[in-house]
Amino acid sequence: MISQLLNKILFIDIETVGISSTYKKFSSDYSELDLQFVKYLDWFTKRFPEDSELSIDQIFESRAALVPEFAKIICVSAGVVDKEGELKKMSYFNSDEKVLLEEVNKLLNRVNGPGFSICGHNVKNFDIPMIAKRMMINGIKPSSILPSYDTKPWEIRAIDTKEIWQYGQFGAISSLELMCISMGIPTPKSDEISGDKIHHLFWNENKYDLIKEYCEKDVDTVFEVVKKIKNL
Repeated sequence: MISQLLNKILFIDIETVGISSTYKKFSSDYSELDLQFVKYLDWFTKRFPEDSELSIDQIFESRAALVPEFAKIICVSAGVVDKEGELKKMSYFNSDEKVLLEEVNKLLNRVNGPGFSICGHNVKNFDIPMIAKRMMINGIKPSSILPSYDTKPWEIRAIDTKEIWQYGQFGAISSLELMCISMGIPTPKSDEISGDKIHHLFWNENKYDLIKEYCEKDVDTVFEVVKKIKNL
């Protein structure tokens, strides 16, 4: 199912937050972008009907992190398999997104030549486009390991465990947590921290180490998933 060698896979996960701490600050600092956010409010409420009763402030704080134009990346964790078969992890955490993404781009360029593939859960629909768009917004040319508009589907150098678990069933339930529990793999999720809490933990509590640890756990988990699949 997964033909790529383990030592030719870059396991990756990212954490994002809204580009500003609050909607009020966002509307003040990014007035033109705010007009676009208001324009797309209907999109948010249709995509997340459970938010239909929330204020615009609450929608921004809970959902802006999911949309590249209104988000920023605060942490990128990656892992590669060493000669002993162990996962060696590295994390990039910086409140200055451009500095962070420049370092991430160097990593992507390093693994581009040796024929690596990027691997993550929902990596094709979230992590990769988020990284690429945020790089361009910050004036950085994305590494060519990332797919572009003209990359053919079979040429995309990415292994998406969500796609693997869907098994061609479009719209199938396929969260990483459900996949792990079903396969008997420890899940990285906990009551202490989850993706919807990252914005608050970053902007209001400065829990940087906790966010980094959470990001690295997802890298560990996807690695365990891929190992188990390859051993079937």
